[in-house]
Amino acid sequence: MDMIFAVVWSDDPERAVPDGAALRSEIARAVDGPLADLGVTEYVVNVRDDAVAGAMIDVQVTPLPVLAAVRARVPVASGTACADLLDAVRGLGPVSAWSVTESEPLPAPGPGEDGRCPGMTNLAFLRRPGRMDRDEWLRIWLEEHTPVAIETQSTTGYTQHVVVRALTEGAPEIAGIVEEVFPIEATRDLGVFFDSRGSDERMSANIQAMTASTARFLDDGAVDAIPTGRYVMRIPGPRV
Repeated sequence: MDMIFAVVWSDDPERAVPDGAALRSEIARAVDGPLADLGVTEYVVNVRDDAVAGAMIDVQVTPLPVLAAVRARVPVASGTACADLLDAVRGLGPVSAWSVTESEPLPAPGPGEDGRCPGMTNLAFLRRPGRMDRDEWLRIWLEEHTPVAIETQSTTGYTQHVVVRALTEGAPEIAGIVEEVFPIEATRDLGVFFDSRGSDERMSANIQAMTASTARFLDDGAVDAIPTGRYVMRIPGPRV
């Protein structure tokens, strides 16, 4: 099975922070059919919803703002059926898509009745510096940095996507995508974000450790960090 990770960019400033519920419905109407044709029964959507509005950590490097992200596991990330899926997503706005691998050092919390997973999900789009070859970059990120990120922040879920190849022309040169889930309080409280537990010394030490670790494999200005709500979307089965 392959994983498709698609990002819908906003080319309309008024939609940069959309109506999350309306956008999820719009996404479902567009992609449920093509995904069902691929045998998919559920997929994940990330949107900027009301719960993460005004998040203190919100970094946009890519010129077009992120409107939504959609990911799904499919039999093969190519062919007519996947082309139909990407065409459906393009109906929502400009799209970049990649075939990715997925690993979960810390599985995300399960969804509630409305499909939303608790907390804030930070989507980080990582670019590999030219100073590093791919194998060394992956080793530092996946093997050495990951435990630092989990230990120095109030992380409740950590999913890594290694980009295998771009599926759309002109997609940004993204090497990896991280979904980090935090308690919703981390949206506006730096102490919660860095798991200070009420200690300024602990927060300072965690910030320093995290900063030193990221500097080993990421350059300044090379990461988008987008606060979102994470929704598990299920495709209704046929009526009998």
